[in-house]
Amino acid sequence: MQTQDHWADIGRRIATMGPPQVPGPEITEQINAICGGCQGLTVLFGVTPAYAALGSRLLAFDSSPGMISAIWPGNDARRQAQVADWVALPVATASAQQVLGDGALNSVPNRTVLRAVLGEVRRILHPEGRAVFRVFARPAQPETVGEVLQTARNGGIESLNTLRWRIASALAVAPDYEVRVADILATAESLGDLADFAAARGIDPDQARHFHAYRRSSASYVFPDRQALADDAQSSGLSCEWVETQGYPGARDCPLAVMRPVA
Repeated sequence: MQTQDHWADIGRRIATMGPPQVPGPEITEQINAICGGCQGLTVLFGVTPAYAALGSRLLAFDSSPGMISAIWPGNDARRQAQVADWVALPVATASAQQVLGDGALNSVPNRTVLRAVLGEVRRILHPEGRAVFRVFARPAQPETVGEVLQTARNGGIESLNTLRWRIASALAVAPDYEVRVADILATAESLGDLADFAAARGIDPDQARHFHAYRRSSASYVFPDRQALADDAQSSGLSCEWVETQGYPGARDCPLAVMRPVA
């Protein structure tokens, strides 16, 4: 899988990003409870700092060295992060009790790669293990781009972080559910200068800078709806159940996909 070219830039700002981009402690606790305390080997797709303390042994993998150096809290005897391709991890087959990720299944470039990543999840999971991914899911009744922008103009979106993902979901139509990140920025800028737009609505104008890493980027994301992701999981030998998250802006579209190997 090729490195998405804007991740190092985002990594330098991710600590200042609020929800839904960054999971809070409630999400970490929810995942830990689902996984029964994360005993045995935990494999993390990405280097989400909030998850770095989970488990008795944790291996984290990211394709971007810049992202690792920007946000990973450091390696020690219990946890290690390294550069690796998510479709070919240096992890033994059926050795992981838990596989975790936060937005990882969205940050791949297309749905073909998404299925390949899920296939790798299936390979490394122990037969009694489980994978838990927080997913930015396209709603079953999706908004149009025009509806998202009008809601934003009317003050109905809590933050530019939430706006970013609602635009992405509106642009990512079936069957590919793919969207270029440069198009997310271009659509948002139809509202005018994003910092001014935010300030006029009582939103931190610095959130506008989170969009700017997308400028001139060739990267793309996928935003499948719940059924499409469940279908892709099933085709990779994984069952998929959904658990809701709550307590932060955008939570309604950020469920946990809980996957288990299918015999």
